Amino acid sequence: MSREKVYDTLAKAIKDKDEAAYLKPFEGAQNKEHARKLFRNLVKVPFTVAKFEELNAGNGSRPVAFVHQIKGIDYAPVYEQYIFEFESKPEHYQVITGFRGATEPYLGTPGSFYPAPWDVYEDMTVVRKGRVMIISDKKHQADTRRFAPYVARAADDDVRTWERSGADTTRLSKGALIVLEPERNVYDKFYKGNGDHDSLEAGVNLAMPKYKAEYEEKAQYGGSRIVMDSSLSRFTSSAWRQGVTDISRHEIGHAMVATYDTSRGPLPVFPDTWIAEGFAGYLESRDNTARASAEARRSLDGYKFGPWVRPADDAETFYAKTAKERRSIYVLARLAIQYMAKKYGEKAAFGFVAAQYARPGKQQEHFSQYLGTDRNGFWDGWYNYVRAQVPNIGAAKG
Repeated sequence: MSREKVYDTLAKAIKDKDEAAYLKPFEGAQNKEHARKLFRNLVKVPFTVAKFEELNAGNGSRPVAFVHQIKGIDYAPVYEQYIFEFESKPEHYQVITGFRGATEPYLGTPGSFYPAPWDVYEDMTVVRKGRVMIISDKKHQADTRRFAPYVARAADDDVRTWERSGADTTRLSKGALIVLEPERNVYDKFYKGNGDHDSLEAGVNLAMPKYKAEYEEKAQYGGSRIVMDSSLSRFTSSAWRQGVTDISRHEIGHAMVATYDTSRGPLPVFPDTWIAEGFAGYLESRDNTARASAEARRSLDGYKFGPWVRPADDAETFYAKTAKERRSIYVLARLAIQYMAKKYGEKAAFGFVAAQYARPGKQQEHFSQYLGTDRNGFWDGWYNYVRAQVPNIGAAKG
């Protein structure tokens, strides 16, 4: 059996849910057990595409892409990278003697996106509810099912808000995969492997590159993976229903527009962070203006503010190291999109956001095209809007 035949066998076995066929190419008891765990998790997921493709044809360890697309979730096929070890048997028969997640991305790819939840959990729970698929460790199954209706409702809220605005829906992602994980050391590993820790992060959306996207294609991303820390008060307080809804609207908002992103190459240009986070914050709070206003006044009380102040456009500054500073920047960004929507309408605001994901270097052009103003005119209006919304905001000293 050639390596190509092995990959075909694995793909067919996942499609047919045939465990014996899937395990056949693996050699060694421990190796088979590792493969069995992965298989039993994979067959719980409704893939429309699930196949393995070798990323090069060299000798020794083989970098292999698990190419997959989840029904109703992904816009296009995405990938996760593994390393397969093969051994030749008589008559050129190839067996897999080991496999592991790639710790470094293969040359020319932006990430390995390992590990996924099917790699981490011994037995994972998959809950499908409306537009969303929620995954957790089986031991958290009861909580996952309790949270699911609120996550699903948040996804519906986001998609319907966009659709009702009349903004372009050409590449809008209308489904979402969410991993709920309460153990921070596990949360930190998903899809990036290195365990980078940001104690102020409550959830994250990771845009997944489209498999073998060509540079001339508009769509560079095939979907997203959301991870949320379910140990935090949004999930555990007496107000958990609202908390789950809020964070879900926020992270699903990121996922919804990630497929408009055309960033590519070794030095990709992404939309300004205030646009990405401001848009997600707007979706999170748009149905409760009284609560949003109270949060703005609380977060910006005494904040040094002047005509030259802007919400940070780069990620390093935006994601400040202290909770108070970061919360203030989040609120300023949300107020920017809130002002945009109120002044120019949601269709114009969402069109601006989508255009910035698609062509972030054309911001001045997009201010004119979608809002009918220039950058300075927008920020002058925003400054006055913030002053009116947060009368107790401080004054910056020049």
